[in-house]
Amino acid sequence: MIFYAPTCSLNDQECTLSEIESKHCIKVLRQQIGSIIELVNGNGGRFTCKIIDDHFKKCKVQIIKKDQFPKREKQLHIAMAIPKSSERLEWFLEKATELGLTKLSLLNCANSERRTANEKRLEKIAVSALKQSKRYYLPQIISPVSYIEFIQNHPKGYIAHCYDSEKMHAKNISVLEPILIGPEGDFSELEVAEAIKKGYISIDLSKNRLRTETAALTGVFYLSDL
Repeated sequence: MIFYAPTCSLNDQECTLSEIESKHCIKVLRQQIGSIIELVNGNGGRFTCKIIDDHFKKCKVQIIKKDQFPKREKQLHIAMAIPKSSERLEWFLEKATELGLTKLSLLNCANSERRTANEKRLEKIAVSALKQSKRYYLPQIISPVSYIEFIQNHPKGYIAHCYDSEKMHAKNISVLEPILIGPEGDFSELEVAEAIKKGYISIDLSKNRLRTETAALTGVFYLSDL
C-alpha cells in the first residue's frame, strides 16, 4: 500500500501523514499499529514505514528503509491548450503521469474555449496516478499562460497542428523539447507561424484528426521512448 507524503525527506526518522492519507490508511484500509506501509514524496523518495500511531487524522510512522530514485535528466514536457471538458484534461493527466510526464504547461490560445483549470484537483489526480503506477516523481503543473508568453520563454520545441505544411513525424523526434498541443479549433495560422519563427518544428502525430487530450497523450507516448 502506497501513500503520498510530500513533506517526508531522507533526513526524517518519522513522518505524519496528512489527514486525507491518514483516513484512507486507517479508516478505509484498516491499517493499525505495527502495519508496514510505503510512502512516496513525489520527489524521488520512497520510504518503507511501520505505523506507530494509528490515529485516523494524523497517522504517524517510523521510517525503517529509505530509497532515493534519480530524476530523469530531461523533462517530458507537454504544453497544451485546456480542453473544453475538465474531465478530458483530468483523463490526460492521469494517463500521462503513468507514462512518465514530468511537466504540464497549460496554454491560453487564440481559439481556446476554456482558459482556467482547477489546479488543486489536477494535483490530486496526478498524486493518485503516481501512487497507482508506482512512479516516484510528481509531474509539475504550470498555471495557464498565454501562448505567446510560453514560446517566448521556451524558444525551441515541436508544434502539432492540422495545417498543410512540411512536417516531421513525431516518431522521429530525437531530442526532448516541449510539444505544443492546440485547442479543439487548432492553433491559429499566426500562432503556428510565430512558433516556427522562434525555432519550433512542425510535427505530425497521426494520420487522423485527434482531440486535444488524445493528441497530447500521443505526444507523451512518443517522448517517453526517448
